[in-house]
Amino acid sequence: RFKRNPVFDNAEVARLVKEGVKALSEMQLSDGGWGWFSGYAERSGPHTTATVIHGLTLAKANDVALVPGVYEKGVAWLKRFQVKELAKLQNASTKTKPFKSRSTNVDALVFRVLVDAGVVEKPMGDFLYRDRVHLSVYAKGLVGLAFHKMGDRQRLAMVLRNIDQFLQQDNENQTAYLKLAEGRMWWRWYGSEIEANAIYLKLLALTDPRGPRAAGLAKYLLNNRRHATFWNSTRDTALCIEALAEFLQQSGEGTPDLSLEVLVDGKLQKTVRVTRENLFSFDNSLVLTGKQVSDGKHRIEFRKKGRGPLYFNAYLTNFTTEDFI
Repeated sequence: RFKRNPVFDNAEVARLVKEGVKALSEMQLSDGGWGWFSGYAERSGPHTTATVIHGLTLAKANDVALVPGVYEKGVAWLKRFQVKELAKLQNASTKTKPFKSRSTNVDALVFRVLVDAGVVEKPMGDFLYRDRVHLSVYAKGLVGLAFHKMGDRQRLAMVLRNIDQFLQQDNENQTAYLKLAEGRMWWRWYGSEIEANAIYLKLLALTDPRGPRAAGLAKYLLNNRRHATFWNSTRDTALCIEALAEFLQQSGEGTPDLSLEVLVDGKLQKTVRVTRENLFSFDNSLVLTGKQVSDGKHRIEFRKKGRGPLYFNAYLTNFTTEDFI
């Protein structure tokens, strides 16, 4: 509409990233964490701090410049939080206060983020694995991502089996999705269907990127955008983009190298070359109008040579010119 494409403008993305890192750095509280308020009423929270550190971990992995000390202080805050929660779990056997009998969804989030940051507290992983049945499906996915990062294949396989119990296959639409339990806490972060599916897609992209489950989840997420551009919020949209990017990278779908011919009734109508460079910009439509479409049956044929998947759809519209009655 404005003859520009900010989505694929590297300079625009770099500007947004720089502004985001600057804003997050300025919002950091004096104890190293992040929360809703600063100053007299400041109070860091594990969910907000973990979310920020996850983003900064991705930034570091992509060579984004961070303000010295910001990341380290945030990781240290999460480590202190995890140590306290771990002590509560260990105190449960003797009922020594403070104690708690089970690990929580927040524990799963913090554990995953810290593992990605290179901090592995194995006893917390033991508790999370023990209590995995009581965790939300979303949290199960987070624990699975942590076990994958740790190289714990045995526990990862069991967590995947636990999550697969909630998987629904829609063969007609070629999609797959997680059906969360009825009565879930939909207003809580771990009750988000979109985010739970995105986390599971990211996990499958790392463990089985070319399997039917990952492809089905990717299509399900794309089909369930609002206005075909975003999901419910900037938060779940970011997680979906992160998962889809991982899927593209791990499955090889982001690096096609193929030639495609489209034939109608045996006659060549279009030839297309698709590569990594033009994946989002190649001419991907063939339109036949008027007398080009005669009555009777027709055969549409695709011939592909090279590497990469082929997605296609076809539809027909018609109208008449007589007076409206």
